[in-house]
Amino acid sequence: MNRYIFTVTAGRSGQNTLTKLMETYVENSYVAFEQPQINYVFRGIMSNVERRFRRKFVETHELLGRGKILASFENGNTEYIELIAKQKLNTINKKMKKNNQQIYIDVSKYFARGLHVGFQNILPKFSLIHLVRDPILNMRSFLNRNKNFYLDNNSPGAKTNQLIMDPQKMTASELYLWAWCEMALRYEDMKNTEYVDRYVEIHTSKLNNYNYINKCLGDLNIEHAKVMKNDIRLNTNKESGYKKTEVKKSDIDIFEKFINKVPNNIVSRILYLRSYDPYLVHNIQQ
Repeated sequence: MNRYIFTVTAGRSGQNTLTKLMETYVENSYVAFEQPQINYVFRGIMSNVERRFRRKFVETHELLGRGKILASFENGNTEYIELIAKQKLNTINKKMKKNNQQIYIDVSKYFARGLHVGFQNILPKFSLIHLVRDPILNMRSFLNRNKNFYLDNNSPGAKTNQLIMDPQKMTASELYLWAWCEMALRYEDMKNTEYVDRYVEIHTSKLNNYNYINKCLGDLNIEHAKVMKNDIRLNTNKESGYKKTEVKKSDIDIFEKFINKVPNNIVSRILYLRSYDPYLVHNIQQ
């Protein structure tokens, strides 16, 4: 019987590293990092045209978990989400059967943006990984890349959110802090439901800790080769030409201002924040 493991994450949290770890140590597994990726035929200028075409008709935004999926989640259109989830699952199962694989591990920031609703309806059980990075580092990493927030995220104002906020009153920094909180809340909401058989929270800062990774894999109850001390030489924060991700006191001020807007009963649901002291974590004096 196949197992399905999905990742809940805000993004910019070490998905590449987690993917490499799973590919290396979990046998008979199909590890998918934000699939489907585009299978380019053309290069140069034509690749831009091809990308737009293929994202619309072949390796679509919806199969990835964004595009109409985001809007459908916000509007409560579960039928459409379930249709796309079935298409995605069919592709997954075909590949697993072809390669004689029994474990599917999805390492994508898009799963909990809406597709999770569809998979809840078509799979008897699945497991969850909450891949979580320090919220301020996460915010700063996204800001350094100057991305379009709404290409990859639901609107904070959607009634289907765990945390509903007015996007018109939010800065770019607050939008990414909201997304970090919202993913954490959706994970907390899902992990104790009837759909989820096992779950584990993995901190990005500990992806290079071999004892920690062995324990996390054990908590998921999946067979794996033992991760040894000298095996992990993976960079969890590769900048690739972008400004280095660093936290300043002004970033902590932004975080604290945002968190003060979030009701205490919601903040307390996020395990990561219960004992979180940004000044201590980032070695910055108040």
